[in-house]
Amino acid sequence: FSIASPPQPGAILIEQLLGLVEELRVVQDPEYHWKDLIRSDRTSNEERLKCFHTAAMQARRRLGKKVLSMGANAVLGYREYVDLEGDATDRICIRAFGTAA
Repeated sequence: FSIASPPQPGAILIEQLLGLVEELRVVQDPEYHWKDLIRSDRTSNEERLKCFHTAAMQARRRLGKKVLSMGANAVLGYREYVDLEGDATDRICIRAFGTAA
């Protein structure tokens, strides 16, 4: 899913673009859990980062499975956005998308 630098022109041949693929992952924000009242700030931040990491990983994995099911083997222009919805819903939203090729 990641590459250190863009591929050199001519190094990759794109045979077919299959279209946009997207994945949405919504998880409970641990910052708003009742246990947060008794946790230290550091522990609370570590829990939230762990939640971010796990949700983002699951979104990437699901997106990759969708790409494979379409018959593609790459995602071009991959983007990932994280929304902290805060007090309104106490949720974290991970949006991942790209073009299947």
